[in-house]
Amino acid sequence: MSIPFLLVFLVSFGLIVATYVVYPLALSLIPRSRRSLDTREVFEPTVSILIAAFNEGRHIEAKLLSTLAAEYPRDKLEVLVGSDGSTDDTVEKLTDLSDPRFRLHVFGENRGKTAVQNDLVARSTGDILVFTDAASFFAPEAIRKLVDNFRDTRVGCVAGCMRYIGTDTNLTTRSQGLYWRYESMLRSLESRIGSLIGVDGPLYAVRRECYVPLEPHMISDLLTPLLVLEQHRKVVLEPEALVDENPTEKVEQEFRTRRRVVLRGLTGIWAYRRLLNPFKHPLLAAQLFLHKLVRWAVGLLAIVNLMAASALSSHWFFVAITASYGVLFTAAALGWILDRRGLTIRVFAVPYYFILVNAAATMAIIDFCRRRRATTWQPTRP
Repeated sequence: MSIPFLLVFLVSFGLIVATYVVYPLALSLIPRSRRSLDTREVFEPTVSILIAAFNEGRHIEAKLLSTLAAEYPRDKLEVLVGSDGSTDDTVEKLTDLSDPRFRLHVFGENRGKTAVQNDLVARSTGDILVFTDAASFFAPEAIRKLVDNFRDTRVGCVAGCMRYIGTDTNLTTRSQGLYWRYESMLRSLESRIGSLIGVDGPLYAVRRECYVPLEPHMISDLLTPLLVLEQHRKVVLEPEALVDENPTEKVEQEFRTRRRVVLRGLTGIWAYRRLLNPFKHPLLAAQLFLHKLVRWAVGLLAIVNLMAASALSSHWFFVAITASYGVLFTAAALGWILDRRGLTIRVFAVPYYFILVNAAATMAIIDFCRRRRATTWQPTRP
């Protein structure tokens, strides 16, 4: 038996197990973070809701009206919409809306979501900044649910909880639902210790003094909470601040979205690689490594692991490992074929989506190594 191949197999397999099994178990063993509460009987800081929109004419009017209906004092709420060089009727849909709490800012150039968010923050006045997407809708009580978490003076960022609707329409949407249930479990464990390392872009809130402007090509819903954690503030999840999101129904859209998100995540973590210093940020560095970097590298690790197992196939154990990869790839291929024909069989959902997201992440790693960037975006939701 080749010792080098055995070591390669053990390391690659160990990292895969670490990101999917060891990491959540370790989180569950860390004590819950303590709270330092604001004792004021009435806690109603001023709130600015910020919406960056590019070609969202189908949703923007309904989004604005539902946002203005939030259950929060009128004199302490403002809503700012920034049109990011929209070429459809996004601006026209909002021009005639009259509400003293609403302000529209039209930017002629399509610069990307993060750039618009930076500009909207500079134009806002609220103590709490709430970021939300134009095609995502939340219940009237969601804003107050988010804001209540800031009673804890150590909390700098609060994430809403994304709820996919219509996740049983086809194999792609069903798989997304399974993936997000697992991801939600991880986020709940991270929130429990006050160290949530990613928020859902459709709804999250930040203390104004904790907000750090980002470069346009950076992904705000990953880096904003990380930079809050760097300030020794807590980032938590509010499970009752639900925001509805339509899943992507086409595999091509989902692949492009995952590839872009991972590429921007890698770009952001590289730019702020100081956060990976285990001596200055031991918990955060471990979380970034296991939850993000290793997770994104699972596709590459699996390829390396399979090659090592094949080289060690003189032993029955490694023959079984190689065969298990064959079963996984076959199930994923069947899932893809069924999805193309409009058929769904639940048993193929997990391997199909597992291969999809890891293939997208692998392509993103290649993009990152080739120094590609993803700044602007196209709406993918119906």
